[in-house]
Amino acid sequence: MRGAVHSTRPTPLAAAVAVALILSTGMAFAETATDAEAARVKELDAVRVIANPEDPQSSTGSAYVLTPRELDKFERGNVNNVLRSVPGVYTREESGEGVFPRISIRASSSGRSDRISVLEDGVPAAMAPYANTSAYYFPNIGRMSSVEVLKGPEILLHGPHTTSGVVNLLSTPIPDSAQGQLKAELGSFDTRKLHAYYGTTAGQWGFLLETYQNRGDGFHNIDRSDLGAGHDINEYVGKVRWSSAPDARFSQQVDLKLHYDEETARVSYLGLTDADFRADPDRRYGLSELERMDRGRKSASLQHQIGFTDSTWLTTTAYLVDTYRYYDRLNQVNGVNLGGITDIVNTGGANAALLQGILQGTANTTHPNGVRYGHNHQAFVSKGLKVELEHGFATGDVQHTLTTGVRYHEDTTKNVDKGRSNSYYAQVNGDLVYLRTDFVTPQRGDADAWSAWLADRIEVGNWSLLPILRHERIRSRANLATDATPAQIAARNSNSIDKTTAGFGANYALNANWTLLGGVHQGFAPPGNGSAEGTKGEESTNFEAGVRYRNGSFGMDAIGFLSDYDNAMRTCLVANPCSGGVVDGTEQTGSKEVYGLELGAFATLYDNGAIRVPLRLAYTWTDGEYTRDSDTGSVLKGDVIEYTPKHIGQLQLGVEGEGGWNAYAALNYSDGAYTTNTAGRPGVDDTYQRTQSLFTVDVAAAYPLSSTAEVYARIDNVLDERRITHRGADGARGNAPRGYAVGLRLKF
Repeated sequence: MRGAVHSTRPTPLAAAVAVALILSTGMAFAETATDAEAARVKELDAVRVIANPEDPQSSTGSAYVLTPRELDKFERGNVNNVLRSVPGVYTREESGEGVFPRISIRASSSGRSDRISVLEDGVPAAMAPYANTSAYYFPNIGRMSSVEVLKGPEILLHGPHTTSGVVNLLSTPIPDSAQGQLKAELGSFDTRKLHAYYGTTAGQWGFLLETYQNRGDGFHNIDRSDLGAGHDINEYVGKVRWSSAPDARFSQQVDLKLHYDEETARVSYLGLTDADFRADPDRRYGLSELERMDRGRKSASLQHQIGFTDSTWLTTTAYLVDTYRYYDRLNQVNGVNLGGITDIVNTGGANAALLQGILQGTANTTHPNGVRYGHNHQAFVSKGLKVELEHGFATGDVQHTLTTGVRYHEDTTKNVDKGRSNSYYAQVNGDLVYLRTDFVTPQRGDADAWSAWLADRIEVGNWSLLPILRHERIRSRANLATDATPAQIAARNSNSIDKTTAGFGANYALNANWTLLGGVHQGFAPPGNGSAEGTKGEESTNFEAGVRYRNGSFGMDAIGFLSDYDNAMRTCLVANPCSGGVVDGTEQTGSKEVYGLELGAFATLYDNGAIRVPLRLAYTWTDGEYTRDSDTGSVLKGDVIEYTPKHIGQLQLGVEGEGGWNAYAALNYSDGAYTTNTAGRPGVDDTYQRTQSLFTVDVAAAYPLSSTAEVYARIDNVLDERRITHRGADGARGNAPRGYAVGLRLKF
């Protein structure tokens, strides 16, 4: 038996488990009897990414927390709207409803939130954060209790995307006592939302049961079709917690979280010509009526915390995430691939009149492929184990909090064999007539990664210092299907990356109110499993410096930043094609510099005990350019950085009454931006390569009916301003029109 054990090679995941057991055992044996009697685990919610959320200015980097109170103000269901209130975060509407969030931090990327680390309760939320970085799945903001946004050197504690920042979405916590809540909302476009949960803690056990339901018809109208353009979301969450007895030698806590989600969204990659957008921004062309996204997720996480002393604790988290994305999408019209159709019409190119007629439904297709739909049916499995040890100690007058951890992570991606690759239709008299279907070619890829980090929070006098190191060891492969075609086998890509990055952050308290901060760190982002051997990830050096002020109900953060990308990278997608229309893999885009200023402020303008007037401001100014040609020549030195508005901001103003009633207004502004790096070149006509500036006003109010019931109402885009906010994958796309919602909150 012993020989059998010695001859068996442990899997990487088993090795990570062994590391956790060794660390735990070693700490237990090191504990003295005296220490054990006094041991109490420090209050630690390991799902957070900000060290002290009640005092975020203590962070050595830029840190913002949107509390439950902030989220309740407007009861948003669109994460793009929520994150407008955080400086340094850029959001861009594609569908108008936040189905495909495009979130960038400090102009990190023009893609689909693919250069930020998105976490839910501290666990990677992307479908495959190493193998396929684009966020075609994003946790629904409507069921979250709070949001953290972290930038600066501290993001090296998380990863794998450390070039810009971290967004951590915190789900509903298990309550300390029996309680629950129900939110029911009705809104424009037949939108119906229900969010309910109930939980309790009794003795050493606690639990939470939760559901989130959201459905609506959407605001787009599809030509000649009875199909809606809306969405249908059904989510269920269950949590169980066990805590050790108060007199236990070591304080421990075990949390199990199970999550199930299925969604349908009738979205389209096809926008409108500019003329058609001006005439009716709510329109969708009839040949897009079959486009549909079905996606869903099953996930489980198990977290164990053990405290050996007040200042030493070990946290182990195992997680498994299974996500599917089935997208039937339009990708060619009359032989023209998506990405060039509306451009031909806008600029009067070859066969512009015919294409315009096909879009309008007044002309029949003439190409043998007619209208081609691709069936992009993919599944992603991510799993991992994270072990992190934190230990506090003192050396003389210097206080240290040492953090060290290791994570093993595996990604597997594959297409789901439903027997279909592309389906072809002819458009005849405005109707789609089925022609034929191609069979699918199997595809599979994977990635595995070891990451490790070491940081020391040092407190000495008025200084707070954070030196930090992180290492990523990534192995990725693509085109692994056993029955792949000879061409696919020949094109099989594998890549190996070993990358060590470092950072240093510092705070200096001038007095009880003023704090100076500064930091520098090396950023990194993996290139995905389609990259060839020798492909580097995205690399950057990031600087920030600023000042914070806190004095009771007034606070201000002013932080300047410079991100110097030595190796910028673009993820190639249908919705974000690379040069030559490539929609797979990644493209190196030379180097770029992005710099700017983030300004955040909050204040109470008036408070007489009966009436309170709060204010909240978020503003970001950004500029930059590409500083080196790309290898392919698609990017040239001096090119503009796409989808980076110079000015974005939100001003919130509220009135809160003594009886619990309140009303808020949010004024939102975003500059127009170039949609391609070539737009600013001499002689280039950028008429159809820009988005438009947008100013909107949202208002919301709530009134308590009793101590347990409250009604609320919201009007989004009060002025009904409509602008082009995105151009892709093909055509002009815009923000949502004026919308209304009324709801009821019940606590029990």
